[in-house]
Amino acid sequence: METERTHLFLKPNPKKVLLRSFEPATENQLINIITRIISLSEDEVIKEFEKINKEFNSRHRNINEFFLKRFHQVSEYVDGSLKLSKVRQMLIGASFSMEYSFESSALFNPAMVWHPDQSNLPAGSKRFIIRTSRKS
Repeated sequence: METERTHLFLKPNPKKVLLRSFEPATENQLINIITRIISLSEDEVIKEFEKINKEFNSRHRNINEFFLKRFHQVSEYVDGSLKLSKVRQMLIGASFSMEYSFESSALFNPAMVWHPDQSNLPAGSKRFIIRTSRKS
């Protein structure tokens, strides 16, 4: 399939993203992430959380509350005898959060693509494949 470069540039719109839960593929991965964060010093936790906050705070309202909610959703995997600072809780919650853009979903998961076989078609015609529904 031949491609042609155009002068169009797609630029992200940070106003059109939302926060959602990130779920690791396995429980073991989830536990490993929490264990790594618990092993950090408090200074390292603060430094890492400041980087996350700087990157994402301007795009989301109430982001810290979202991170705390995510922490509470995975807190059953945290040793209950540990007294974790609020910043450490938010870092754990942030580690189980992700941004999602509906526009990027449409761009990188198109419902219509050119068919690889374009032979024996009338001039100016193109064959394509279209997906009309998703299986759950």
